[in-house]
Amino acid sequence: MHIDSSPNRRLDEEDSIGKVTGFFLFRGVVNGYNDDKDKAEDERKNIKKYGRIAFILSIISLILSIACLIFRLGSYGMVGINNVAFNIFYIIGGIVIGLTLGLYGFVFSVMQVRLNRKSIGIISIIISILSILSAIFLVVALFVF
Repeated sequence: MHIDSSPNRRLDEEDSIGKVTGFFLFRGVVNGYNDDKDKAEDERKNIKKYGRIAFILSIISLILSIACLIFRLGSYGMVGINNVAFNIFYIIGGIVIGLTLGLYGFVFSVMQVRLNRKSIGIISIIISILSILSAIFLVVALFVF
């Protein structure tokens, strides 16, 4: 089986790895971004879809990370099986999912800023950085508290 790794390969071709991992969705957005980047200046300045995606992902990440951080600080001193279950919840919910959504939000907001410098991209960058920092602070809180 020959896998073509050329950058000009389109999504409609058979790609078993992308279908399994779900990464084809992100690649589809990147291919759409490349198409939007090649448009004329007056068409490009009205595009806000990457900023919207970034804003939604960053807000979800921020809410999830801060909620897990607040619950972690509130559950300080808990012992037993509940503490283990809650720590697993904090790691999966606040750190893994929160950090992943924050990083994807950051990527999409940078795409929006590079495309046309709309304010939603700048706001999304700030929110995604805050969500990434709150996920990192949750890692510190898991070891300290």
